[in-house]
Amino acid sequence: MKRRIGLMYATLVAMMVALVAQPVLAASSAPIVPGGLTASVRAQMPDFPEGSFMKAIQDRGVLRAGVKQDVLLFGYLNPRTNKIEGFDVDIAKEIARVVLGDPEKVDLRGMASAARVPSLTEGTVDVVVSTMTINKERMTQIDFADVYYESGQMVLVPGNSEITGIQDTAGKRVCTAKGSTSEANITKFSPEAILVQTDLYSECLLAMQQGRTDAISTDDVILLGFAEQDPSTKLLSPPFTQEPYGIGIAKGHPEFVDLINATLTQLKDSGRWAEIHKQWLGKYIETPAPPSRTAADAAI
Repeated sequence: MKRRIGLMYATLVAMMVALVAQPVLAASSAPIVPGGLTASVRAQMPDFPEGSFMKAIQDRGVLRAGVKQDVLLFGYLNPRTNKIEGFDVDIAKEIARVVLGDPEKVDLRGMASAARVPSLTEGTVDVVVSTMTINKERMTQIDFADVYYESGQMVLVPGNSEITGIQDTAGKRVCTAKGSTSEANITKFSPEAILVQTDLYSECLLAMQQGRTDAISTDDVILLGFAEQDPSTKLLSPPFTQEPYGIGIAKGHPEFVDLINATLTQLKDSGRWAEIHKQWLGKYIETPAPPSRTAADAAI
């Protein structure tokens, strides 16, 4: 049985290549069939085995994805559109395109960092695409697909601050979000820093603007968004850690991990990954080659 399913997945990967390359499907007046998908969309979906995790998503008609909603550029609730937008959101939509034939068939669920792993273990989401660093501790609780973004931790301070890097934060208040790898990194690289923790990263920016913290330390892409929101701040380089981002999946679904890995490979090879990067980050940094590390190689 396992061998037969394995052969089916080899065929599915080839089908997926064609699906990912297709443009976003326009709204249609085609008849709706069970699961909330049009007949034309269903005709473009891979035929996953009964009982598989992907088949359950197809039967539901929507991919449930945990994302950030307060991180500009990666997962941010745009007040003008009332939609969550960003790099991570577009990656989640590409997974929906492969599984459901339509990138808009995704239920984006904004959540705090500390809720990411529980949301998977409790089964309230199918994937988490939310600036989540792959590390050994998390891998005991959930599975990860391969690395889809390489980040690094930095420090953001007010423009008039005398802090020049993490080494200068002894006795200073440094803010980061609960449940993030940034907590441990601050303690490791600046043991005498005073850790200030918030539920959301955006609360750190407010705390610094109000003088309740002296610095914010987390991943560079998150801090880039803060610097865009508040030009009076300055971002201190270089990064002092490596933060390989992975897509989180609940344990027990290796076939879903394989499909997401195949999707990521196609996004990287086709140039779609670079398109997404340029759209969200091209204004701030040069688009690099897509990351190639596996989750096992990247675990820190």
